[in-house]
Amino acid sequence: MSLIYANETPLKDRESLLERKSRDFYGVLVASTRREEESQRFESQHRKDGLVAKSRLMGADERGIGCGGDELGYDSAAKPKMHLKGRKIREGVHIILVPSAFQTLITIYNVKEFLEDGIYIPTDVKVKQMKRPKPECVTVQKKFSTDRNRVMTAYEVRDKPSALKADDWDRVVAVFVLGKEWQFKDWPFKDRVEIFNKIIGFFMRLEDDSVESAKIVKQWNVKIISISKNKRHKDRAAALELAPFTSLS
Repeated sequence: MSLIYANETPLKDRESLLERKSRDFYGVLVASTRREEESQRFESQHRKDGLVAKSRLMGADERGIGCGGDELGYDSAAKPKMHLKGRKIREGVHIILVPSAFQTLITIYNVKEFLEDGIYIPTDVKVKQMKRPKPECVTVQKKFSTDRNRVMTAYEVRDKPSALKADDWDRVVAVFVLGKEWQFKDWPFKDRVEIFNKIIGFFMRLEDDSVESAKIVKQWNVKIISISKNKRHKDRAAALELAPFTSLS
């Protein structure tokens, strides 16, 4: 037993451990401080990027622009060329289409809050809150990461496909479907198969809706997302399911 005690290093408390002459904890302190400083710089840049993008979009809204590409101040030419389901996406601000019908959950009235903030506000509520005519286009901003950089990008949200030019269709990356065949009338595609092979489709439904409400949509190549009728704290989780289109940027 005496031999064991002779080879032991007695440690009485935490201070004794830190005072050991054979140990140097300076490196640990430096590494910890460096990580804290990097975290603070990242948070500061994150807030700065958000404020810059927000001011650009607010300025665009006040001037009545924001849908059409370069007016936003985003450098569309700097964007890498992207592909969606085997299709080359035209450079410029990407387009998301939503139904113009009020019976769908996501419309041009409430899409901005849902995609940017993860908050669902019923269309009828948003219409009552609005103090101006229905917008022809809404700009939505999203953040995404590339390597070590966080970049802000913008999307045009429209609800009148008939107003799109031929070149505009090359910028369409996503569509919220109503679940009705007539929504795709006069679209420049052969059929629904071609549409959803080239464009990501989303169908929004309430959790309490019957399965029949999504019966037709289940035959399409679209992602079905459910949101709660009253539990707004679940909205963000539902909005995060739309990640596939944000990764296109």
